[in-house]
Amino acid sequence: MDVSVFFSGRSPYNSSRVAVLDELGQFISSDNLKFNASDYGVGPKRRLTLDYDGILRLYSLDESTGHWEISWLPDVDVCRVHGLCGEYGICTYKPQPTCTCPYGFSLNDPSDWSKGCSPPFNLTHDSKKLDFLELPYTDYYGSDLDTYKLRISLEECRNLCLNDTRCKGFGFALDGWGQCYPKNFLLNGFHVPSTPSIIHIKILKGSLSPHKVQPETYHLNCSRAVVAHKSSGPEVEKSNKNQYMKYLIGFVSSFAIIEAICVGLTWWYVFRKRADEEFVNIGYMELVMEIKRFTYAELKRATKGFKQEIGKGGFGAVYKGALDDGRVVAVKRLEGIVQGDAEFWAEVSVIGNINHKNLVKLWGFCADNHHKLLVYEYLENGSLDKILFSDVELGLEQRYNIALGTAKGLSYLHEECLEWMLHCDVKPENILLDNYLEPKVADFGMSKLFKDIHDDIGFSRARGTRGYMAPEWMMNLKIDAKVDVYSYGIVLLELLSGKTEKISRERLKDVIDPRLHHELNNKKLERLMKVALLCVLEDRNARPAMSKVVELLLLKDE
Repeated sequence: MDVSVFFSGRSPYNSSRVAVLDELGQFISSDNLKFNASDYGVGPKRRLTLDYDGILRLYSLDESTGHWEISWLPDVDVCRVHGLCGEYGICTYKPQPTCTCPYGFSLNDPSDWSKGCSPPFNLTHDSKKLDFLELPYTDYYGSDLDTYKLRISLEECRNLCLNDTRCKGFGFALDGWGQCYPKNFLLNGFHVPSTPSIIHIKILKGSLSPHKVQPETYHLNCSRAVVAHKSSGPEVEKSNKNQYMKYLIGFVSSFAIIEAICVGLTWWYVFRKRADEEFVNIGYMELVMEIKRFTYAELKRATKGFKQEIGKGGFGAVYKGALDDGRVVAVKRLEGIVQGDAEFWAEVSVIGNINHKNLVKLWGFCADNHHKLLVYEYLENGSLDKILFSDVELGLEQRYNIALGTAKGLSYLHEECLEWMLHCDVKPENILLDNYLEPKVADFGMSKLFKDIHDDIGFSRARGTRGYMAPEWMMNLKIDAKVDVYSYGIVLLELLSGKTEKISRERLKDVIDPRLHHELNNKKLERLMKVALLCVLEDRNARPAMSKVVELLLLKDE
């Protein structure tokens, strides 16, 4: 059963991560999640475990048998667990949860179902050579492209995906009107007969045999069978004396070997323990998230030796590159990182789990000794400043959509993602634009990687870019989400004026971008002006939250 955060009595506005499982079997967390073990009371030992299938379970130890028994289990649909069957994989019930591959696709790793399935072809960018494989009663949840549309025909939706090189497939549901869901990645697949959605997977024409074979299935079972093979040979009768001598000789002859092995294992343990821990951490990162761990050599090759610099900021330079699978990426080389690899992975895991259409997607990372790099999706139109402060024509409607999309992205960071996050450097250089001028906020989470924090909400030094920083940074006041609101307000003023200079409230109408003069009576222009002035108020308590900014921008014209 899928329920909202509020329906379950939890709060998304909580920045602390405190939880207690007491000796009675009661669990209480700082975000109001509470439950009791089925054997509530003093007695058995208990453990709370996030199992291999992504489901949290509470176990109690039965000391009479030595077995751990489940004493609490959330009411959850197993097939909805994120990334359970990997890319292209589909979870279904037979009646137990089982992973399958689409017709003609093959399992990547029989021992690890989370690595998903592979098609028997490589996709081309030539739309004339492409077709779709139809999977009824199937859906791949999430990873929707920004071309999501309502009230659209199946043919229009099909062509939309066919001509978009990012689209791996699309879902289509007919609930009174057509709903089109183009997909950037085909993850979280599940098959339910009651699901109205039909998934269409992009394939090469004629790549799949017309003779349908049974899809490959593999059960969700983390246990591994151990088979002992017995050697056979002729039976030889031996006396007790010969048997005793055999054991004695075997013991003496093996003693030297055992001693040598112990010495070798000691050295191996000392020098390999850290490497093994690194391997486990990396494997965990790639298992539970949609991001990849790259080597420094891979990213150096992808960027041709970090040749084409496309941007530079306070956190390091950004280079354009192309991965082996053809994806164009933006590679940021971080400067000034002081964390160890484990701390770096922990912070990257938070950023990598964030997915919103108005936030730049993190595709991978690199942590090779002192080399720390992040791999992001590449956006064709670059940053907002390169268009806004140039001769490029940018109409009011486009500026309004950029303002609204940016507000939605920041609102998600502040109030909707699992871990409360400040941006701390909102400015046009950190707002990127795609082919359709849809904005995506970049460099969010950088304050976590470069944090210099004494407590959960206090920064020991000012952060951001001069001209966009809120007054509280300079007044040593408590820092909260309102610093991002102030910076966003400055960005709105620059969207209105087309200039980077400081603008006063009295002069605002006088410095409206001349290219917008024909829009002076437009309600949207007036609304942008009002929201901008609210966001840059010196009293931070008077500034609206980013969610309120979104509401104000979405108000219907009277």
